[in-house]
Amino acid sequence: MVLIFLYVFAGCQGGRYYLANRLQELGILSAMLLLLIGGWQAMYRLSLREWAAWCLKPVALMLGVMGISSLVFYFNYSGNPLYSFFSAREVMLLMGGPGIYLLYRSDLPLSCIERAIYTGLLALMLNYLFFYYTMDLKAAFFSSDHTVSNLVTYDEWRGFRLKPPLFAVMVVLLSALMAMLQGGKGWLRWLSVLAFSAACYIWSIVLFRSILAAMLLAIMLYPLFLSSIQRVQNGMVALPLILLVIPAAAQMAGDLFLNADGGNIRGKAFLLAFEQIAINPILGAGEDSAYGQTYQQIVAPYFYPDDIGWVGILFKYGIVGGVLYLYLHLRIWTRLWKANVYHRMRYHRHNPLIWALLLWLTALTFNMLLNAGLAYAQGITLGSLGYAVASMHLYSCRKNAVCNV
Repeated sequence: MVLIFLYVFAGCQGGRYYLANRLQELGILSAMLLLLIGGWQAMYRLSLREWAAWCLKPVALMLGVMGISSLVFYFNYSGNPLYSFFSAREVMLLMGGPGIYLLYRSDLPLSCIERAIYTGLLALMLNYLFFYYTMDLKAAFFSSDHTVSNLVTYDEWRGFRLKPPLFAVMVVLLSALMAMLQGGKGWLRWLSVLAFSAACYIWSIVLFRSILAAMLLAIMLYPLFLSSIQRVQNGMVALPLILLVIPAAAQMAGDLFLNADGGNIRGKAFLLAFEQIAINPILGAGEDSAYGQTYQQIVAPYFYPDDIGWVGILFKYGIVGGVLYLYLHLRIWTRLWKANVYHRMRYHRHNPLIWALLLWLTALTFNMLLNAGLAYAQGITLGSLGYAVASMHLYSCRKNAVCNV
């Protein structure tokens, strides 16, 4: 339970405000220990094929991404490939989800797992609010230490803002909203109200407009197209109309994007990325490192692949990495959708955590051009966690033979 809490808290960047985010290493260690303990326990309970799928395949995926990207950067720009290998170490966070699933299959109760996850998410909110009120944001913004200055962002109309654990805030907001709508025991209802209020307050501080718009769109589309198998069929019928609307919506989004703060710089970054993708189309540029040449030295001082969404993935990992990202994104989303449908069929109510993770990932889908969230620490943690939690519920479905999802 402690390892699950540390995995969620550190993996979602709960330690970014102190010790230069050294706490992330503890999150990675927690993910490794979860997989090690879960793999050892499940070795005696699962078939070899299932055990390998949950224990060996995640390790192979992790080592493949880290190893290939570091070697590609070495062959493209020289330097020490070990620096690039460990620069990509946040990919190791994906081991946490499979480890938790293997522990569940080894008789760790699902209710205990979800309780530890919720505790980690709520701790992230309190952690953010504590540092928001105690940190000198202006001094931090102008600090000569980049690990401190990167914690704060500034623009004229929003002022100085401490960067939040954004994805955790989204999941808390959505899960608390569903818990409030469904009702429940008295103390749980009040806890949901407090969590929802805290998430809304944090959002009023940061005011991420594109993410908020994507999240609201996901909430509106859910009852129309995603809440059941029949609704998905309705979505397929409406697909031609949606395809007609996409070009106009894309143009409007592009205009808003270019006119927003920093839009011109990000637009230039997109153009530079496409130029570099044409040079290294298959495997991309690879993973850089702070101890060698960086993308800012190679491409432009303002070029950060993290800021240009899926195009940044194409730049770093090429067509192979871009397709792999889309495949994993779709696979996690599909698993969450199936688990959500199953839970509603069985209990006639939503599981707030599964519903929140489904809507969170749906919002990321709409915002993929600007934010390829599943490629970085917070998204890797919640994506791996979401896949594991959904798989636990689907296993329970198959075990009890209550549905055919």
